[in-house]
Amino acid sequence: MGELLGVAVLGAGHMGADHVRRLDRVVSGARVAAVADPDAARAKEAVAGVEGVSVHTEAEAALDAPGVGAVLIASPGPAHEEALLAAFARGLPVLCEKPMVPDSAGALRVLEAEARLGRRLAQIGFMRRYDAEYRRLKALLDEGRLGRPLMLHCTHRNVSSPPGFTSAMLIDSSVSHEIDAARWLLGQELTAVTVLRPRPSSGAPAGLLDPQFVVFETDGGALVDVEVFVNCGFGYQVRVEAVCEAGSA
Repeated sequence: MGELLGVAVLGAGHMGADHVRRLDRVVSGARVAAVADPDAARAKEAVAGVEGVSVHTEAEAALDAPGVGAVLIASPGPAHEEALLAAFARGLPVLCEKPMVPDSAGALRVLEAEARLGRRLAQIGFMRRYDAEYRRLKALLDEGRLGRPLMLHCTHRNVSSPPGFTSAMLIDSSVSHEIDAARWLLGQELTAVTVLRPRPSSGAPAGLLDPQFVVFETDGGALVDVEVFVNCGFGYQVRVEAVCEAGSA
């Protein structure tokens, strides 16, 4: 067997700890080489029982740790830009959780920095493109037998939101998946976005505007609606229906 790819995991919270578990137990060909979190105790807890991992409180120290050949960024959004640029400076490929960065100006800085390298190093954690049923729907749309896509109806529901989840995060941490999937499925760019907010569910934490209803318009004349409901209480559901001129799927 070849040498395992050593991954530095930045962020040891809910997502980071789960990525550590997956890299250690599920993913083949990879291992956790280093982990970084400002909370050293949380970092140590995330890698308990995982051998050969160095623990750091600074992201750059983890990137420079022995055996690191790739990076997984699962820290809070505001820390992503600095981590991405540091990984680029070291030529390390990155899987970055969404949002890539919290604002468009920062996103442009990251894209320009990567473009200067002349090769892609960053991938953002949008997994819809790799889901078997989404890939089947994409193939159906590309075949053209259903005709031109007119609308996508999307549903994105979670049982409950984690502590600290904000109204804005319904868009940048949840609907961002549908932003990516819609562009990919349709092969079109989004030109306008409208966010509508009904009276919040009684099951939502105080102050959280949940659910929300989002409408995208595209440059190909399609419409996409997204219901995002992160405290529905009854299950995790992700669904998309493409309505085309000659059928739906």
